[in-house]
Amino acid sequence: MKPFRCIWISECVKVSIFVSDEAKQKFQGFWFGLGVPILGGWGISLFSLIILTNRNLGVAGNPYSPMTHVVIILWMSGHLLLWPLLSWLMIRRAKKSGNLHCEKGSRLSLKLAIAWISFIVSVGALQALAGGA
Repeated sequence: MKPFRCIWISECVKVSIFVSDEAKQKFQGFWFGLGVPILGGWGISLFSLIILTNRNLGVAGNPYSPMTHVVIILWMSGHLLLWPLLSWLMIRRAKKSGNLHCEKGSRLSLKLAIAWISFIVSVGALQALAGGA
Protein backbone atom coordinates (compact mmCIF):
# COMPACT_ATOMS: atom_id res chain seq x y z
CA MET A 1 0.00 0.00 0.00
CA LYS A 2 1.45 3.33 -1.13
CA PRO A 3 1.21 6.32 1.18
CA PHE A 4 -0.91 9.23 0.05
CA ARG A 5 1.40 11.86 -1.39
CA CYS A 6 0.63 15.16 -2.95
CA ILE A 7 3.03 17.74 -4.15
CA TRP A 8 0.58 20.63 -4.49
CA ILE A 9 -2.35 21.35 -2.22
CA SER A 10 -4.61 21.88 -5.21
CA GLU A 11 -3.94 18.29 -6.27
CA CYS A 12 -5.02 16.87 -2.94
CA VAL A 13 -8.24 18.67 -2.20
CA LYS A 14 -10.52 20.51 -4.56
CA VAL A 15 -12.75 22.47 -2.24
CA SER A 16 -15.30 24.97 -3.47
CA ILE A 17 -17.24 27.48 -1.45
CA PHE A 18 -20.26 26.82 -3.65
CA VAL A 19 -22.75 24.05 -3.02
CA SER A 20 -23.25 23.37 -6.71
CA ASP A 21 -22.27 24.64 -10.12
CA GLU A 22 -25.69 26.30 -10.42
CA ALA A 23 -25.06 28.32 -7.25
CA LYS A 24 -21.68 29.33 -8.62
CA GLN A 25 -23.23 30.55 -11.89
CA LYS A 26 -25.90 32.53 -10.01
CA PHE A 27 -23.25 34.14 -7.80
CA GLN A 28 -21.00 35.03 -10.74
CA GLY A 29 -23.91 36.39 -12.79
CA PHE A 30 -25.11 38.64 -9.96
CA TRP A 31 -21.69 40.08 -9.22
CA PHE A 32 -20.92 40.51 -12.92
CA GLY A 33 -24.13 42.51 -13.33
CA LEU A 34 -23.38 44.57 -10.23
CA GLY A 35 -19.65 45.08 -10.65
CA VAL A 36 -19.14 45.86 -14.33
CA PRO A 37 -21.21 49.09 -14.40
CA ILE A 38 -19.79 50.33 -11.10
CA LEU A 39 -16.19 49.58 -12.00
CA GLY A 40 -16.64 50.96 -15.52
CA GLY A 41 -18.11 54.28 -14.36
CA TRP A 42 -15.84 54.82 -11.40
CA GLY A 43 -12.80 53.57 -13.34
CA ILE A 44 -13.24 56.26 -15.99
CA SER A 45 -13.81 58.89 -13.30
CA LEU A 46 -10.76 57.96 -11.25
CA PHE A 47 -8.52 57.54 -14.30
CA SER A 48 -9.57 61.00 -15.53
CA LEU A 49 -8.95 62.47 -12.08
CA ILE A 50 -5.47 60.96 -12.01
CA ILE A 51 -4.70 62.48 -15.42
CA LEU A 52 -6.14 65.81 -14.31
CA THR A 53 -4.09 66.01 -11.14
CA ASN A 54 -0.84 64.72 -12.62
CA ARG A 55 1.25 67.79 -13.36
CA ASN A 56 3.79 65.88 -15.47
CA LEU A 57 1.30 65.28 -18.29
CA GLY A 58 0.79 68.97 -19.03
CA VAL A 59 -3.00 68.80 -18.72
CA ALA A 60 -3.14 70.39 -15.28
CA GLY A 61 -0.60 73.05 -16.20
CA ASN A 62 -2.99 74.96 -18.45
CA PRO A 63 -6.51 75.07 -16.97
CA TYR A 64 -8.00 76.51 -20.19
CA SER A 65 -6.74 73.95 -22.69
CA PRO A 66 -9.32 71.87 -24.58
CA MET A 67 -7.72 68.68 -23.26
CA THR A 68 -8.36 69.80 -19.70
CA HIS A 69 -12.02 70.34 -20.51
CA VAL A 70 -12.30 66.88 -22.09
CA VAL A 71 -10.71 65.26 -19.04
CA ILE A 72 -13.06 67.17 -16.70
CA ILE A 73 -16.06 66.05 -18.77
CA LEU A 74 -14.86 62.43 -18.55
CA TRP A 75 -14.29 62.82 -14.82
CA MET A 76 -17.86 63.99 -14.23
CA SER A 77 -19.57 61.75 -16.75
CA GLY A 78 -17.92 58.53 -15.58
CA HIS A 79 -19.86 58.12 -12.36
CA LEU A 80 -22.86 60.28 -13.26
CA LEU A 81 -23.59 59.05 -16.81
CA LEU A 82 -21.56 55.98 -17.68
CA TRP A 83 -22.42 53.98 -14.54
CA PRO A 84 -26.23 54.23 -15.00
CA LEU A 85 -25.90 53.78 -18.76
CA LEU A 86 -23.86 50.59 -18.35
CA SER A 87 -26.37 49.32 -15.77
CA TRP A 88 -29.26 49.92 -18.15
CA LEU A 89 -27.42 48.23 -21.02
CA MET A 90 -26.59 45.23 -18.81
CA ILE A 91 -30.27 44.93 -17.81
CA ARG A 92 -31.30 44.88 -21.48
CA ARG A 93 -28.60 42.34 -22.28
CA ALA A 94 -29.56 40.11 -19.35
CA LYS A 95 -33.25 40.22 -20.29
CA LYS A 96 -32.44 39.28 -23.87
CA SER A 97 -30.25 36.36 -22.82
CA GLY A 98 -32.54 35.28 -19.97
CA ASN A 99 -29.86 35.65 -17.28
CA LEU A 100 -32.02 36.53 -14.27
CA HIS A 101 -29.15 36.86 -11.80
CA CYS A 102 -27.17 39.24 -13.98
CA GLU A 103 -30.35 41.28 -14.37
CA LYS A 104 -30.80 41.43 -10.59
CA GLY A 105 -27.21 42.59 -10.12
CA SER A 106 -27.61 45.23 -12.82
CA ARG A 107 -30.86 46.46 -11.26
CA LEU A 108 -29.11 46.84 -7.91
CA SER A 109 -26.29 48.71 -9.65
CA LEU A 110 -28.84 51.05 -11.25
CA LYS A 111 -30.51 51.66 -7.88
CA LEU A 112 -27.14 52.47 -6.33
CA ALA A 113 -26.36 54.84 -9.22
CA ILE A 114 -29.69 56.64 -8.73
CA ALA A 115 -28.99 56.93 -4.99
CA TRP A 116 -25.50 58.31 -5.75
CA ILE A 117 -26.84 60.85 -8.25
CA SER A 118 -29.55 62.00 -5.82
CA PHE A 119 -26.89 62.38 -3.12
CA ILE A 120 -24.69 64.51 -5.41
CA VAL A 121 -27.66 66.67 -6.49
CA SER A 122 -28.93 67.14 -2.93
CA VAL A 123 -25.49 68.13 -1.62
CA GLY A 124 -25.09 70.58 -4.51
CA ALA A 125 -28.54 72.05 -3.88
CA LEU A 126 -27.87 72.46 -0.15
CA GLN A 127 -24.54 74.09 -0.86
CA ALA A 128 -26.15 76.48 -3.36
CA LEU A 129 -28.92 77.36 -0.87
CA ALA A 130 -26.34 78.02 1.82
CA GLY A 131 -24.61 80.51 -0.46
CA GLY A 132 -21.56 78.36 -1.15
CA ALA A 133 -19.68 78.20 -4.40
